[in-house]
Amino acid sequence: MKLSTVLLSSAALLVAGAAYAADLPAKKAAPAAAPTGCAAFGAGYIAIPGGDTCLKISGYVRSNNTYAANQSRGTAPYSLAGAYGLQFDAQNQTEAGAVKSTIFIENSATTDAYVSLGGLTAGVADDQFDIGGGYNHSGDAYGPHIGQIAYSMAAGASTITVAAVSARNSNLTTTYAASRPDLELGLVTTVGALKVNAGVVSHEVVGSSSGSAQGYAFIGKASFDAGVASFMGYAAYANGASKYLGGGALVDSATDASDLSSGTVYQGEIDVPVGKNDSIGLFAESISSKTSDTNTTTSYSKTQYAAALKHTIAKGLFIRPEIYTETVSGTVANGAYIRIERDF
Repeated sequence: MKLSTVLLSSAALLVAGAAYAADLPAKKAAPAAAPTGCAAFGAGYIAIPGGDTCLKISGYVRSNNTYAANQSRGTAPYSLAGAYGLQFDAQNQTEAGAVKSTIFIENSATTDAYVSLGGLTAGVADDQFDIGGGYNHSGDAYGPHIGQIAYSMAAGASTITVAAVSARNSNLTTTYAASRPDLELGLVTTVGALKVNAGVVSHEVVGSSSGSAQGYAFIGKASFDAGVASFMGYAAYANGASKYLGGGALVDSATDASDLSSGTVYQGEIDVPVGKNDSIGLFAESISSKTSDTNTTTSYSKTQYAAALKHTIAKGLFIRPEIYTETVSGTVANGAYIRIERDF
């Protein structure tokens, strides 16, 4: 066969093959790689494709339902409500170490928004005083989310935190701004089954009529897990910084800042596991405060007792009914509370 014939035949075959290939369906692109875990940051983190950031999403959804006896005709005795919280934690490794940023949204409001590197935290985060009891009806966590710049350091089995936080000013009906942030010192230590939280704060009191003074508050909590039951005791005292105690009618100062307000809080709690999915909790609380100025003296007191049963329905899903009785400045109220919550 002539060489020219061989070349022409080969060219014809190549053209025909190309035309046939063009008629074939295009190959599908390789599937995108599934997100992978970030073991360095703990469970729940996944790597975001295309970068070096790891993300964790968590939160809760709950149903809060309350019945309060002996209400007036103009006040409904019941409240049926819902709440949610959604938290985003993003971390990545940098030349300075692991950088973490957190956003926590509760009921459409951003309650946490901070960045941390090593022991440094800056932004809006939990207060060092957020160590009180957490019973449903008892309300306050005794220290809300607050703007701060804080530094935590390890010291053996303890963690010590120093922080400058937004000053809590609520001088009766008018707010007068302090000239400096509040200064806090927090301590968390664990010895076996015993855990101790403590804090102290320095607060500048600004009177709504005259003067300024030095206010302060102390807080402490001891928790002990004995296996068959866990115990918690909590106490706090404030002079001129009662806002750090939570509860009702606790204020920072009086009209004249030299006449400071004061307050105390005590709590006790026992939780007993019952079988695999249940636990019984008993709770007691006492709050008292006194606000004085040159014209009036206002006192506030509250005692509360409660019992609750927590039943775990499935992983991350529980129901917790509670009954309570409380006396607020001499007025007695009784009621019930039920929470249905899913954590994820």
